[in-house]
Amino acid sequence: MLKMNYSQQAWDLDSDCCSCDMQFNDWVEANRITGKTFYHFGTGTHHVVGLRQAELGNAVFAITASKREYDAYVALVTENPRVAKSYLTYFGDVYLSDSRLLPVVDAVTLFHLCEFSQPNTVSAEYGGLTDRGLLDLMTGKTRPGGHVLFYTGSNGWQATEALLPAWEKEQPVERLGHFKWLKGYRKAG
Repeated sequence: MLKMNYSQQAWDLDSDCCSCDMQFNDWVEANRITGKTFYHFGTGTHHVVGLRQAELGNAVFAITASKREYDAYVALVTENPRVAKSYLTYFGDVYLSDSRLLPVVDAVTLFHLCEFSQPNTVSAEYGGLTDRGLLDLMTGKTRPGGHVLFYTGSNGWQATEALLPAWEKEQPVERLGHFKWLKGYRKAG
């Protein structure tokens, strides 16, 4: 019987490992972004993106493939229900995402693109997306004028970077450059 791809690991707050999440929060603050909605791929047990964005008046819809990270989210919102008003995390395999279930957002964090696809991800039996398919899906769910962000310190960065030239030509995006280790794009429109 086929089972969902998920992570046995969980990522606690580590300024080296999780700097992408903290850098995203810094990027939002540096750009004085408020009242916006973000899709966040990979929460960590620390949930620093959801917590900080709740404080800043933004909303975050996030996915984790780690049971421990999801359990940490449940504990977080159980103890702090006000956070649940603007921060929602779901458990699943991002490669099984369905456009019909995803909101349109102002920014997407694809910091972990090309890190977690499995050999069976795109098999007919599993029915998952490729990394490029996931990138296209999330670009499509980004509002015109919104942002798609990548983390150049990711262990999947080399594979992600190889996807970008064709994506830039085929999708309505413009390169913005870097903020710390984040590489950003704006969706045209």
